[in-house]
Amino acid sequence: MWTAKDDQPSDALGRTSTNSEVVLVDGQGLAPASTPPTIANLNVTKSSRVHIGPKFVSVTQNLQNTEVVKGRLLGLELVSPKGSRRLRCSVAVFVCWAFLVASGLVIYLVAVALPRPQGRLDIGLKVPWYLRRGDWQAMPPYSIDFLDLPLSYVIVGHSAANFCEQMYECIEQMLVIQQDHLRRGLNDIGPNFLVGGKGFVFEGRGANVFGAMVTSWNVKSITIMFMGNYVNEFPNQEQFNHLNILLDVLVKEHVLVPDYTLFAQCQVQPDTVSPGRHVLAHMDNFENWNSYNRSGCLNR
Repeated sequence: MWTAKDDQPSDALGRTSTNSEVVLVDGQGLAPASTPPTIANLNVTKSSRVHIGPKFVSVTQNLQNTEVVKGRLLGLELVSPKGSRRLRCSVAVFVCWAFLVASGLVIYLVAVALPRPQGRLDIGLKVPWYLRRGDWQAMPPYSIDFLDLPLSYVIVGHSAANFCEQMYECIEQMLVIQQDHLRRGLNDIGPNFLVGGKGFVFEGRGANVFGAMVTSWNVKSITIMFMGNYVNEFPNQEQFNHLNILLDVLVKEHVLVPDYTLFAQCQVQPDTVSPGRHVLAHMDNFENWNSYNRSGCLNR
């Protein structure tokens, strides 16, 4: 029911006063808005660093629409404008030529001028009866000198020591011969190749190494030694057959010229026995044997 009190303002809603600067809303007071301060008069005495009013600064700057890329190559400065983006032609040509010259010089030094390390030539003979230095456990040489290939001569001699027919027996004999030659100051086993009974062929110094068997002939020949004393021992056909195979391989590998000449050691060192009368009697088994001065060989 409506009453007269309903038209009266409630204290809960707030009250106003014409004499007060504070207004209550929902029980909270609101301060009146503040007026910004104003300066009417300003007195400055004896000061030169005071400026009143806006101040304008003039800045002058020159802009150039160019991007400069700098670098250093071979001591030269490279400049590339943004618009063209190209190197100076003279620098580019110089760099290209310098690179080509340097590359050519390196190739020449590696391929031609620098000496290549030389090693013992492997003739590539892979048969059960051919034994390389590693197969018979050769000791390293004290020194090594290489031949100027191809060669024109082959000299055949004998060891004048024990004869052997079995492979391990011949290996033992090879070591004995090498030790004897080292003690005699030969720096290694003397001949380039040796052949034992039953046709076992051993790599001595090797196909391209300066031998030490016949003075004045070592520099121009391949030296081959029959293992044994063939004044008394008799060679077998396998020895000659396998030596002929070896000689053919040496020609193929350009160690020997195709028309090489083969001599017995006593033919080039007269009044000596090597390779023994029983080997000398079968020298015609070698196609390139030359019988010159055969009379200089002793038969005893």
